[in-house]
Amino acid sequence: MINSIFPWMVRGRALLLISLLFLPFTAVAASPEEQAELFYEEGKSLNKQRMFNEAIMQFAQAIDLNINVHKYHRALQGTYMATRRGLHGIRYYKGLVRKRPNNAVVHYWLGRFYLANKGLDKATQEFKKATQLAPDEEHAYISLGHVASRLGRLDEGLAAYLKADALVPNIPVVQVGIGNVYFEKEDYDQAEKAYKTALEKDTSYLEARYNLGIIFEKRGDYGDAAEQWQLMLDEDPNESNARGKLAQLYFRGKLYVDAVREYATLSLVKLDDPKVFMALGESQVLLAAELAEPEDRKLLQKMAIESFVRVLELQPENKKAQKYLTKLKKIEIPGGQNSSPSSD
Repeated sequence: MINSIFPWMVRGRALLLISLLFLPFTAVAASPEEQAELFYEEGKSLNKQRMFNEAIMQFAQAIDLNINVHKYHRALQGTYMATRRGLHGIRYYKGLVRKRPNNAVVHYWLGRFYLANKGLDKATQEFKKATQLAPDEEHAYISLGHVASRLGRLDEGLAAYLKADALVPNIPVVQVGIGNVYFEKEDYDQAEKAYKTALEKDTSYLEARYNLGIIFEKRGDYGDAAEQWQLMLDEDPNESNARGKLAQLYFRGKLYVDAVREYATLSLVKLDDPKVFMALGESQVLLAAELAEPEDRKLLQKMAIESFVRVLELQPENKKAQKYLTKLKKIEIPGGQNSSPSSD
């Protein structure tokens, strides 16, 4: 009934279907950029399925279609390195360099592969080539800064970081690099400025926060130093370097309750470090000397004995630990009274 009333509607639908079937292919085909993105997403999916060879092929397809997109190269490198095939990646990028000798991105990622495989000199060459081909692109300057700093060429590293910062100001990783160079050069004012700039943008740079704490400690700003190291522990409770510095700070400040807590926690991580157990034992002895209750003192002294015994297990020649043990074992507790050994 409807078809007889509206024959033009039926004919219209038929014509629409026919026209869609015969649309030019170019009207619906994806662009190279869109195809590259599809290959990239498929590669990520294959990586999650641990189909690494197939993922590498997809990322390589994405690169062929849109070679200047860094995330495609980053994904390819990550897959090669995760499967311990860094040398295969180097061969792949050498081939790309032969095909695209004037492409800065290709030279940059070949440098990144050399860097990941500890070929620092070759990495430097590729990064420098990338800066020559694309002097207004910051990535290669950042990597140059990293490599030069690792090689101890601080002035060269600083120059590269400053160039990157001039191109794109206040990138956190660049500011941390600048701070590290100034820290090594003992220019602590400049180092502090760079670290703070980095941490304002990204609080996760624990290296910057650790060094910032050391800068404050050197100036005698112990409260500020403790704050930085405590923030590190809030971020990562297993950060043993920060905990060690914090424990030392508490010990020097005669805050023995805090020192015992931090050294005891540290001893659970550094089970074979005699210095940690020595510091723990000394903190326990000094804390015991401050306690009014004899039973509390006795308990702390017993714990100190255990700490010094552990020191001697790890380091039998430690005379200081042996001296503490001798004093502690001589302590008598007549009628609930005792005396604490003096600290050396």
